[in-house]
Amino acid sequence: MPDSTPAVAPRVRAIQFPNWRSRLFLKGMFERQYNVPENPPWLLEQVLCAWERWAMRIDLSRLTVDRPIFILGLPRTGSTMLQDLCCAHPDIGYITNTMNQFPRCFCAAETWRRRLGLNARGERYIGDSVEVSAETPSEGLMFFGRWFGWDPHNLRYTPRDPMAFTSAEIDAIHQTIRKILWCFGPGPRRFFNKNPALIPDVNILGRLFPDARFVHLVRDPRPCANSLLKLYWADRRQLEFIRSRRRHGVYDDQPFIPYPRVPHLQEYIDEFGPDSLETTAHVWREAMEVIEAARPQLPHFCEVRFEDILARPEAEMQKLFEFCDLPQPRSDNAVYWERFGKIGATRHQNQYAGFERVEKICREQMERLGYT
Repeated sequence: MPDSTPAVAPRVRAIQFPNWRSRLFLKGMFERQYNVPENPPWLLEQVLCAWERWAMRIDLSRLTVDRPIFILGLPRTGSTMLQDLCCAHPDIGYITNTMNQFPRCFCAAETWRRRLGLNARGERYIGDSVEVSAETPSEGLMFFGRWFGWDPHNLRYTPRDPMAFTSAEIDAIHQTIRKILWCFGPGPRRFFNKNPALIPDVNILGRLFPDARFVHLVRDPRPCANSLLKLYWADRRQLEFIRSRRRHGVYDDQPFIPYPRVPHLQEYIDEFGPDSLETTAHVWREAMEVIEAARPQLPHFCEVRFEDILARPEAEMQKLFEFCDLPQPRSDNAVYWERFGKIGATRHQNQYAGFERVEKICREQMERLGYT
């Protein structure tokens, strides 16, 4: 039996546009937003690719990939809140939602979006009080999927041997990240990424970026496992909505499972189903085990609990910036302090249950992390 039931249709979200051009070009894309974006319009992509190749002068000579920062954590752990806080720092660069929509020509897409003042802002399709826009950070699934060879339909994922990456492959990945940083203008910047799908690939990240800072964000599995079910149904509703309007391109006839490809995910789905609290509790437990096993190979690693950020936001964020070798946000950083003031604020209500079922599966890791 499923632990939750889907609503009939996705929530209606109010969308804010800064100008008529944004409404014309971005309204449909925003309404059809998805974790894995639909294929971009073919002709527009070709034009942008040609522009980027022949008309743009992208000078990477002064840009380096220096101590990139990765947030490791399951979905529904508050990682987007932490991402938005970190990405308000002026020394940070990241993959935007526009870049993730146009991964083959992201420099041109982001440049023209800014020149034309194109944007659309509103609550994301999950319905969890989180606002997104064309310029906000993306998990970058289209980039990492290509780099690491992810199969979007296969739940049985075996990460590639980190030592199998050639120098040429590593150089190509670094060059792409330098181009991402170039989009944010002159001056040194640190690459930042939050992507739950990277949990199984944490050892690869350690190999590609030996000086990276890894922040493992954890949340009590009892609400987290419940919230993962909410994510599953929100993704399912939104995909059905997209299919009712047009082809998605990647998920036209197969379901999307929004859980990281932990080693035994397929077995959990087969035994309990994708909409079972037992499945999401096992995913939480195994994700903790994967990170714990990789921890000795990560020289720059810290662990922070979502609940501690809510309880002591100023102290926890100060420690986080110190760990990442970033200066503390200045008092005149209005964007950061506005987001800081909203820590823990939501406009939605959650109804969680089955805590004892989660505890039975996750007890050992809960005790290690102080969730007793």
